[in-house]
Amino acid sequence: MVVLAAVVGVGTGFAFMKYQEHKGGSGTTGGGASPRPTPSGSGSTDEGDGSVPAGWQRVNDKAGFSLLVPKGWKRQLDGTEIDYTPDNGKHRIRISVDKVPDFENPYMHMLNMEKSLKDRLPQYKRVTLHSNTFRDQVKSSLWEFTYVEKQDFPGKRHAIDQMYYGDGGKPEYALYMSGPDEDWATTRQQFDTVLQGWQPTPATGG
Repeated sequence: MVVLAAVVGVGTGFAFMKYQEHKGGSGTTGGGASPRPTPSGSGSTDEGDGSVPAGWQRVNDKAGFSLLVPKGWKRQLDGTEIDYTPDNGKHRIRISVDKVPDFENPYMHMLNMEKSLKDRLPQYKRVTLHSNTFRDQVKSSLWEFTYVEKQDFPGKRHAIDQMYYGDGGKPEYALYMSGPDEDWATTRQQFDTVLQGWQPTPATGG
């Protein structure tokens, strides 16, 4: 199984999480269909946990993970991708899980993705791309970049992706967030909260 970098929606911000260009497959590049809201009952929320910041809620996603999202952000499916967004993708959190990673480490994966995307994203500019340690996992990497969107949300956009391998080298998790560059300071603070509240398994207790 390949987690391909879903350069999803040419018109929805190239919000990528799954990639298969390196495998010779066809990533999702269409800008047509909008993400579809998930039917109710697909996840549970918990607002009573003292670790949840004001204005946020914890969601136990039916895909098997738990995360914090700002109140009012709704779960959507864009193909096989799981997003949380308040405005149909203009701002979004995207989570991807690859049970069988294809690369030795996330840094190599991100370099491969950048090579594929940098000539396809208008005015692509790397802010940073480096190995890091996330949740004590040394096989981790952070990628931040900007580009110009031409379709659904025209203008300069900013994106950031934290990728890491779980215990034993799998699965590969990717936590991605993107939004307009003009309010990036807010989005970047939200991303920190997403990282702090991330749990690869559902939250338990109250």
